[in-house]
Amino acid sequence: MKALLVFRPLNLLIVAVLQLLTFYFLDFEHNAINLSVLFLVASSILITASGYLFNDFFDQRADTINKPDKTYIRFWKPSFVWVVFVLFNSLALGLSFLVSTQLLYMHSGVVLLLILYSVLLKRLPLIGNFVISVLAAFSVYVVFLVFEIQDRKLVIFYAGFAALITYIREIVKDMEDVKGDKKSGYATFPVMAGIDQTRTIVLITTAFVLVCYGNLLYQWIGSQFKMPMQLVVWTYHSVCVIIPLIDFMYLSYQSNSKEDYARLSKLAKYVMATGMLSMMFY
Repeated sequence: MKALLVFRPLNLLIVAVLQLLTFYFLDFEHNAINLSVLFLVASSILITASGYLFNDFFDQRADTINKPDKTYIRFWKPSFVWVVFVLFNSLALGLSFLVSTQLLYMHSGVVLLLILYSVLLKRLPLIGNFVISVLAAFSVYVVFLVFEIQDRKLVIFYAGFAALITYIREIVKDMEDVKGDKKSGYATFPVMAGIDQTRTIVLITTAFVLVCYGNLLYQWIGSQFKMPMQLVVWTYHSVCVIIPLIDFMYLSYQSNSKEDYARLSKLAKYVMATGMLSMMFY
């Protein structure tokens, strides 16, 4: 069973729920099971799972230092890694083709980008973080690109939110893994610029998210909801997203150990989940 943890089942579940929420809750016309969106979700899960596997395979040296208890790739034979990688991506692209040739081309690009990320980009300062944040946004926006009947403004809002929170979390993970990355010769931002400079980027980006999030919510909630539902929505966003983000900033400022950064990474994932679940209000 431990060998399967290389696929990050919880993260795969988040991807699936995120795309289904985008499809069903950001468009009132969707109220029945749609085979095409299930194919899209399955394809996304397979590509994401193969990406985790491929990344861990190429990241084994650093991971033995950064997270020795979580190097699940050690249970896999190299030949089996390649078989699963090719199989998953072949199935994913086949499912994409069943949805549309447009999705096939886009998911082919995602596969190539994930390979490039694992082999090169993640070892460069901020570039790898940016790539993963773009892919997080794409996992939301692709639903609009394929079906083109969702509320575009809301889709852009949630895609942007996913990108920024993912960007913050990826930088925090680099802070957590700085020891192993440095010994492995990676040029991540914490390795090149130091923890203090990296923390500054995290704080500035989080503050930017808070300001934009609060401003957009004020505009949308005021125009789309009436009391008492308006109060319910405001309360949810405040308690489940805004306050945790403020807490995230405080903890970021105070953080100075690997355990602190691991806690911040989990908090960022929580904010991502609660923020995306707010789609159900729309």
